[in-house]
Amino acid sequence: MPANPNVERPLLLRFVYLLMRVIFRVFNRIRVEGLENIPPDGPLIVACNHLSNADPPSLLSYIALVRLPNIIAKKELFSIWPLGWALNNWGGIPVDRKRAGGDLGALRGSLAALEAGGCLVIFPEGTRAMGRVLKPKSGVALLAHKSGAPVLCARIFNSDNFSKLGKITIKYGGLRRFEPPADGDMKAAYTAFSEAVMADIFSIKEEQ
Repeated sequence: MPANPNVERPLLLRFVYLLMRVIFRVFNRIRVEGLENIPPDGPLIVACNHLSNADPPSLLSYIALVRLPNIIAKKELFSIWPLGWALNNWGGIPVDRKRAGGDLGALRGSLAALEAGGCLVIFPEGTRAMGRVLKPKSGVALLAHKSGAPVLCARIFNSDNFSKLGKITIKYGGLRRFEPPADGDMKAAYTAFSEAVMADIFSIKEEQ
């Protein structure tokens, strides 16, 4: 069930996010830049590249310093305890990636979170890239269009070295809004917007 951005965060949730930040700080010397670019309220989509399983906890724990995030996650994770319990209670939105034509339940849950003024974290590539260059899915464009929410691009570096205790960097860039096409070709517009979002993400450099 989407997290309500208008309610106080449970003490346990704040403690878990704090613990995550401590772990990443101590073991991966994480560096996060651009948190001030995150609007503190109103509907927001945070779009980020995806390298490893360390991406969601590192992103969520630091976004939580500004506002309570939701995240779209593959449904298989919701059956793994205690992760599934946490996702179900703290704003996870399950998606069935094998469902033909897309998962309407995930779409409805995501739009509900955004319509409530929430912050939704999404990985446009749809899976871990692991060094590959992947084309983005059109979901980020669809959500931006249907909700009117701006997209804040973020890029994570070196999280694939998480288990080797490598340094992780997260940087936030600027906002991009979906503009309906004048010619009415929504499919082409979704593709172009999603590709523009990925270009924005990869335009963020680790050292600038």
